[in-house]
Amino acid sequence: MQISTRPLGLLLTLLALLAPTSALPEGRSEPPRGSGTLDALGPDGSALGPCPLEHTRVSTEISGFVARVTVVQTFRNPHPDPIEAIYTFPLSERGAVDAMKIRTGGREIRGEIKRREEAREIYERARDRGQLAALLDQERPNIFTQSLANLMPGAAVEVEIQYVETLVYEDGSFAWSFPMVVGPRFVPGVPTGHSGTGRLPDTNRVPDASRITPPVAPEGTRAGHDVSLEVTLDAGVAIESLDSRLHEIDVERPSKSRAHVRLRDQKTIPNRDFVLRYAVAGRDVKSGVLTHRADGDGYASFILIPPQRVTAESASPKEMVFVIDRSGSQSGLPLAKAKETMLFTLDHLNPNDTFQIVSFSNQTEKLFAQPQPVTADSVARARSYIQALQANGGTMMAEAVREVCAQPAEGNRLRIVTFMTDGYVGNDFEVINLVKRLRGRSRWFPFGTGNSVNRFLLDQMAWHGGGEVEYVLLNDDGQAVARRFHERIAQPVLTDLQLEFRDLDVYDVMPYQLQDLWAQKPLIIHARYGRAGKGTVVLRGYRQGKPYEQRLDVELPRRHEDHAGIASIWARARVDELMARDLQGVQSGNFPDALREEIVTVAIAHRIMTQFTSFVAVEDRVVNENGRPRTVTVPVELPQGVDRQGALGGGAFSSAEELELRRGHASKRVHAKREIFAAQRLPSTLATNSPGEAGRADRFTSRDEPPALKKELTDKLGPALRALVEGRVPPIPHAYGPDGRLTVKVTLARSTPEVLDALRKAGLRVRLVTGRELVGELLLADLEALLALDAVQTVELR
Repeated sequence: MQISTRPLGLLLTLLALLAPTSALPEGRSEPPRGSGTLDALGPDGSALGPCPLEHTRVSTEISGFVARVTVVQTFRNPHPDPIEAIYTFPLSERGAVDAMKIRTGGREIRGEIKRREEAREIYERARDRGQLAALLDQERPNIFTQSLANLMPGAAVEVEIQYVETLVYEDGSFAWSFPMVVGPRFVPGVPTGHSGTGRLPDTNRVPDASRITPPVAPEGTRAGHDVSLEVTLDAGVAIESLDSRLHEIDVERPSKSRAHVRLRDQKTIPNRDFVLRYAVAGRDVKSGVLTHRADGDGYASFILIPPQRVTAESASPKEMVFVIDRSGSQSGLPLAKAKETMLFTLDHLNPNDTFQIVSFSNQTEKLFAQPQPVTADSVARARSYIQALQANGGTMMAEAVREVCAQPAEGNRLRIVTFMTDGYVGNDFEVINLVKRLRGRSRWFPFGTGNSVNRFLLDQMAWHGGGEVEYVLLNDDGQAVARRFHERIAQPVLTDLQLEFRDLDVYDVMPYQLQDLWAQKPLIIHARYGRAGKGTVVLRGYRQGKPYEQRLDVELPRRHEDHAGIASIWARARVDELMARDLQGVQSGNFPDALREEIVTVAIAHRIMTQFTSFVAVEDRVVNENGRPRTVTVPVELPQGVDRQGALGGGAFSSAEELELRRGHASKRVHAKREIFAAQRLPSTLATNSPGEAGRADRFTSRDEPPALKKELTDKLGPALRALVEGRVPPIPHAYGPDGRLTVKVTLARSTPEVLDALRKAGLRVRLVTGRELVGELLLADLEALLALDAVQTVELR
């Protein structure tokens, strides 16, 4: 167990007090039967007492689609000296953390949002002066670090964190989940140092690895803290059923549309996610809008419910690629559940499909040299291969993504990639970026197998991969999951989506790029607005190849103080959009300064956590007159169902990767060639394309050959796009979509149906229309035709 040390601090080592049969120091009570506690000891072996996090209390209020979550962590110092407690913990991957405060001795100190570096300086100065101080950092959208300095002997401090998020809704059912443990991450790369308090060192591929790998309680012990949780639910419509698959709960139903849910065991071990699911009567959820406006411009969240699924009469031929994680953390139940799901899927492939099996740990293996037709022999070989898989080794997920994308899709088949994993890797952003850049026109459907998986990684793989995510709990019916997947991919609900705002003064719409819908789940659009008034939101797309349109009449109010969390949700969506512009920069720690400043500006204005902003709270008075505190790192539980040896037995990196890194540029050139090959060999048609779109990908020639434009046309270009066209900067990989299109914002002199039609004929794939501004996707080859239109004033990279 690894503990952070500071130059003037006392080295602490966390040791286990195993089993109730172990000898107990005089005066210490026996731990609960079958658990054990975790103690901090000094270098001379003397016991300092148990770890300082006593309890976590979670209170959630759900109203319609929005949840406001309050997390209260209680720290108590049982040691004879002042301490600094450091605790790494998860929160929702969708949440916008917008409040933090600390309470002690009847006093309350409100946290302030600051730039991350500034917050760290304030915290360290306060710590060194002997003041009680708390610092909350975001390491990933779903991993946070709480530091609490100068917790005095015998003192208790509560740290309260609040966040707001939208719920998951699909086919008549809602789901709300609360993550309780940070699973053990595999960290690729060569060690470079140790900037945090985690088990593993930082590496050249994961520069913050030591901040996302908290120590894990030894086998046979508990981490010393527990969790209580309650949910107050107002669904707004009648609730048909309600269940929690991983925890026992007590439920009160004061009315048909309301419920109060509590964990039955208020001292629950935090080793698995809490997942609450509830179905609503008759799927009676309607499209609508939530607004908030106090001072200044307002915020709106538009909720658009798509039509119910229509079963396809005949499924289009597909290439099915099944990718399965066989790394050490999948050992035991997670791999068994993935096998169960995959075997059922194999037995129900469509006769006109082809398929491939790919597995990975330290290396990636393909069952077949090429995808095979569905025959009795090929399916039997695949079943034997899957049943024989064993979990061991590291999780070289990025390399598996490259391998899958390096092989071009066959003919006109749509490639469907299923990716079964727990997502326990430290290079999250690298993996997401590879899926985004290299997938071509394939669709990625991640399956998170386990009770505490990395939902941030899996959600983002699905979003940037154009598919949907599925979470397979260890007590789920794998066959039911596979059956739902097959129904989903047989025919998308809606494709080629376009959003238009009529007579509404909205701007900064998130997301501005809409993905195809593969399930009946809502489109939730977040925006800001200026002028109050009435207008219409128009959603267009294709349903089974036929045009579909939905209209929502709304009124944006001059003042509406309810739903204040909508502002935080918009800000989080805006930050996500800015981060996605350079995911590799986020992973490597070389994120562009201009984008960083935009994120910081949004975050500070809206008081939300990001990877570049932190909450810091400092009490005015000095409580520790004698110098700096000792540092104690709070351990976490091992996630339920995860094999300890499989997850923790290996090192941070593999010898195979060390060899690759020593080869240097030669290896990088091989990967670069594969990426270019995968990006340019695209299928020419897609079964779900709207009329007129088939074959347009053939016009994509090269990302490195911009058209030569006349000066009067280049004057219409924004600075970044002009530099790209004139060859003054190299191609910008993150600016391109999977089919070689640039995402651009077009400003018009006038917006009429005739102008919009001319834009489409010029090659612009329109996605979002807000007055005289619109966002769309464009091939470089079509740029000249677009700029030549009189109504076009400017074209900028989005």
